[in-house]
Amino acid sequence: MTELAQPEPLQEWFNRQRAETSDDMFYKGASAQQIMFVRDKLAGLVGCGLGYEQKRDLVYVIATHTSKSVLLPVYSMTRPDLSLRIVLRDNFYNWKLSVVSSIPIEADFAGLFHTTPPIEPEYTGNHLSPVYFEGFPESLIFGYYEPSDKKCFSAELWSDHALWTTLFLIMRARGAIEPMKWHTRESHRAELERERLSSKKADAP
Repeated sequence: MTELAQPEPLQEWFNRQRAETSDDMFYKGASAQQIMFVRDKLAGLVGCGLGYEQKRDLVYVIATHTSKSVLLPVYSMTRPDLSLRIVLRDNFYNWKLSVVSSIPIEADFAGLFHTTPPIEPEYTGNHLSPVYFEGFPESLIFGYYEPSDKKCFSAELWSDHALWTTLFLIMRARGAIEPMKWHTRESHRAELERERLSSKKADAP
């Protein structure tokens, strides 16, 4: 694990790393797919309710780890308005996730990941042992969801779909995802104007 001295925006890290990684690396394409999934799908979900520019700048790389001989990021997404932080990594085998929230997250994660500690850890191992959290700073590795205060917990997930669904439930529990509303002409114009002003502000020197 290499912890970055300063968090780096994901796109900047990705651009630099792609230039430094040989095209002969078998998992180079898979690493790009992983990064684009976080950038294009997860950032939009965790950034629900934010403007385009805020979503674009949501994901940072805080550390790195190596799997299949490819350097991979540990991602961090923070919502200061919700006092919520999501940290995750993928090693081509599973996702590791840690959640830090200012208030308890009440959600039903049944079927998505183990929410309780193992019954026979000498047989199954402990999925939340720090040794399995490649790249994670130890301060960001927590216990299982159900014994926790539901403000800080970690999880192991086995697919992109399970991770996306877990984050959806977290964002809904924190009130960022609301029932869908129909646009009127007036509300649509107002939304487009907000996005225009936000983009203009972001592009200003």
